[in-house]
Amino acid sequence: MALKVSKDIILRDVGADSILVPVGNALKEHNGLFMLTESAKFLWGQLPECDSVQELAQRLFDEYEVTKEQALADTQEFIDKLVEFDIIDKE
Repeated sequence: MALKVSKDIILRDVGADSILVPVGNALKEHNGLFMLTESAKFLWGQLPECDSVQELAQRLFDEYEVTKEQALADTQEFIDKLVEFDIIDKE
């Protein structure tokens, strides 16, 4: 299952905060900004290189001191939220 990121959502760092900002056509669909945690920002940066939730979770596990189960649960929750808000598509 490939993960396709919307081209109308961009990441911006504002001070210490990381924010997903809708641009272009996404402005019509999204009412607001999306704040990211440090680990969510890491996952966002890995999305273009990963084809599955499992691959993303493995990268999270490799980067942070979490169990594989926690990495998978956190990654799945992140992906579910992105899908819910039409920020990514699962192909």
